[in-house]
Amino acid sequence: MRKRTAAACIFAGAALILDSRCAALAARESLELCARTLVPNLFPLFVVSAMLVPGLRGLRVPLLSRLLGIPSGSEGIWLLGLCGGFPVGAACAAQAVQSGSLSKPDAQRMLGLCSLCGPAFLFGVLPQFLTMPEVLALFVLQMETSLILAAFWPGASGESLSPSSETVTLPEAVRRAVDSMLSVCAWVTLAGVAAGLLRRWLFPLLPEHAGVVLTGLLELTNGIFALPEENRFLLCTLFVCFGGISVLLQIGGLAGGAGLGMKTCILQKSFHAALGAAAAAA
Repeated sequence: MRKRTAAACIFAGAALILDSRCAALAARESLELCARTLVPNLFPLFVVSAMLVPGLRGLRVPLLSRLLGIPSGSEGIWLLGLCGGFPVGAACAAQAVQSGSLSKPDAQRMLGLCSLCGPAFLFGVLPQFLTMPEVLALFVLQMETSLILAAFWPGASGESLSPSSETVTLPEAVRRAVDSMLSVCAWVTLAGVAAGLLRRWLFPLLPEHAGVVLTGLLELTNGIFALPEENRFLLCTLFVCFGGISVLLQIGGLAGGAGLGMKTCILQKSFHAALGAAAAAA
């Protein structure tokens, strides 16, 4: 494993040196994306979610917790993930672990389930490419397939979220939001550089649709803007349900701070993408 990691690092370093202009351009575009889109949209949500998570521990939706197989009292984390979009749910789960109110096994099971594409992106961006009924259908399909996946995913928790007397002040919420935002932007930049190099050297050698699929699996937004007319709804569903490697890296950065692994989350998002694409193709 160490040899493979070392080989990958040597290869990546060589690519960065030999095509530094492409890497710098991709990094600049990624940082512009962070400044123009991610920070304005996510930073306020991170602050609000950091303050809301302790209060949401009193929220009980028994049907939802049973469907998702998550601890009773953690339904608010899933709802924040659904409404806030990537990676707000993961940030909430990590914060719950760090406060000692949610166990690591339960949080790891929740990472993929509460990491969903939010309505702000779906209804703000996708109408450029899909009709509004299609966007609404995609939002419902993403939510339904997430619930179906959770219902059959092993390791459902029968516990309740541990009570916590933690009170998060505004300065503390801002500090946590800054940490989360820096992690997200760092991973977005790294994924953007990788995607830029792949688009330059690998994608031109592949069939057109293969390049589009790989672009969407690497980074959701770029994949959406590269959608062809053919199979547009199917590909869009695949990208939205998976979220992209960039999103997985963002989640991984947040999860790592709470000592959480990513294996379960990656498997969940992969199955979610397959399930969503199958439903879209039916």
